[in-house]
Amino acid sequence: MDIRHLRTFVTVARMGSVTKAAEALHITQPAVSGQLKSLEEALELKLLSRTTSSVALTQAGQDLLLQAERALDAFGDFLHHAKARRGQVSGQLRIGVAMYDPAMLRVGPLMRRVTQDYPGLRVDMQVGRISWFHDALRSSEIDGAISVCRSAMPGIDELVLRDMVFELVIPSAWHDRLDPDPLEALSRLPWIRMSPRSAHHAMMQEILQTLGMRPVETVEADHEAVIHALVAAEVGIGLLRSDLAQASEEAGTIRRLPAYNAAARLSFIYPTERRNDPAMGALLNTLTKIWRD
Repeated sequence: MDIRHLRTFVTVARMGSVTKAAEALHITQPAVSGQLKSLEEALELKLLSRTTSSVALTQAGQDLLLQAERALDAFGDFLHHAKARRGQVSGQLRIGVAMYDPAMLRVGPLMRRVTQDYPGLRVDMQVGRISWFHDALRSSEIDGAISVCRSAMPGIDELVLRDMVFELVIPSAWHDRLDPDPLEALSRLPWIRMSPRSAHHAMMQEILQTLGMRPVETVEADHEAVIHALVAAEVGIGLLRSDLAQASEEAGTIRRLPAYNAAARLSFIYPTERRNDPAMGALLNTLTKIWRD
């Protein structure tokens, strides 16, 4: 029995699909099936019940899945400590980065420290929409992402970097339109639509539910600089993180409505199965230092 067989079994069990597991493991579907067969023959147990479109755990598979996950964790810890003892961490990580101010994300200090402490580790960064990160992580297009989160995702670990508050903002020229009834005025004004499957969308929906309204929405956006520009140009009401909203109000480009807000968190998210990967461990360690400092 090979440790790869356990990793394949756990991946298939989590994803419920041989096809998706093959994509995540970067091997062929026949190779996945072959490894599962070898594992079942070695254990003399049937772990998975397969159909043409999906797989399901047998009772034996359900009983052994947790043990398999613990075995993989232990093996990962062993490799991590062995490589750390040699002072060597190498490999490549593809990291998604949310479309936010890089200075706020501390991307510069992060990469400076990574290159200094782990010269053998290559990190490729790709700026993307938050809604894309979910699929990209599951399909292994990226290995992790610096993202804004509202809720946990199955099979995804999260390192929280900071808490965030987002506020409704309006064009400065529209402030007088809120009198005498702000809620009635807000319901008549145009709003910027937040991208679906994003933290912005979830927060906006929470605010709208609190206000009890379904406003007229205009253009869709999830890039904070674009949202700011659209609000300043009187395209519609938008949602910005509170520190940026405050700075923009002081500059006279927008007006804040701080009473209407929602919370989120800036996090680094990555597949649970990568928890004990040495390269991922090095990046997590560096992120923790940068945000602790």
